[in-house]
Amino acid sequence: MSLSIRSGFPRNIFELMGKDENSATYALGWVLERSPHFASMLASEIAGRPVDVSNLRIALQKSGNDRGYTDVELRCSNLLHAIIEAKRGFELPSAEQLLRYRPRLNESGFDAVALVSMSAIPEGIACLRLPQAIKGVPVKHLSWGVVRGLAKVAKRNAVGLEEKLWLRELIEHFEGYAAMNTIRDNMVFVVSLGSGTMRDDSDRTWIDVVEQDGSYFHPVGNHWPIQPPNYIGFRYRGQLQSVHHIEGFDIVSDVSTVNPTWCSTSVDHFVYKLGPAMKPPKHLGAGGSHDSVKRSARVWCAIDTLLSGQFGQLGEARDETNRRIKAAEESDI
Repeated sequence: MSLSIRSGFPRNIFELMGKDENSATYALGWVLERSPHFASMLASEIAGRPVDVSNLRIALQKSGNDRGYTDVELRCSNLLHAIIEAKRGFELPSAEQLLRYRPRLNESGFDAVALVSMSAIPEGIACLRLPQAIKGVPVKHLSWGVVRGLAKVAKRNAVGLEEKLWLRELIEHFEGYAAMNTIRDNMVFVVSLGSGTMRDDSDRTWIDVVEQDGSYFHPVGNHWPIQPPNYIGFRYRGQLQSVHHIEGFDIVSDVSTVNPTWCSTSVDHFVYKLGPAMKPPKHLGAGGSHDSVKRSARVWCAIDTLLSGQFGQLGEARDETNRRIKAAEESDI
């Protein structure tokens, strides 16, 4: 037997509500209420000290005089009052949004108060972009990966079968929100590199960034991925040259701070650390069965279509990947 929703197969009960921010925060609230171990760990992580959660109250989508709806609010006696604002991908709540919720927190009535950001962005990067405090209230960031890690520890410590069950469901659900969750994804993001220089005062090219620096960078969003792919491929000099596993990444505004030979940028960019090059077994040009891949186009291809030698043109690999996706979707109808 199998269950599908809009051509997708939910892996856990929380995916029945989709994979957006609401699904994540509803799942978080549900499991906090059913797992004292997890609730204690998360509350203590936010407060920076052990918190007794026996009187923890969890509110989802709570409205206020600011006419907004907070994702999650945690109140625990006079020990902790926290507002959690969650984001699905590599985004952060704005300072204006956090400021809007600031009046809901009365720091004089609690031992600890906090405005908490949750997203896929690692803590080290988020702390550079978020204010340390909003009108005296500390701002703390927790990545989905860290929250998922807390749930794993709580599952090991839990003794009840029901508590372990809900924690297992949450851990699986949050795999889809944590950074670099594409470990099982065999899709390759193929980009085109020009041979021109990146800067007027240097002969450094985009090809050099890949071949000599073992790196690549691109904007976050704005027609580029908002989540790092698992694999990336590079085509230049008329053909696909290599496919690389992305072994790590960072997010920086000015990539020249990472490498002074690179061009300067002023918006958030993913900077990838590339694994060893995997070379196509034969020439893979830009043609296709229906239309060729345009010179600067970026396409997604299944990794086997690029490295098996089955196809001689990148467009054919793209078309076969699209055919598979369409067939999978149609089989679910």
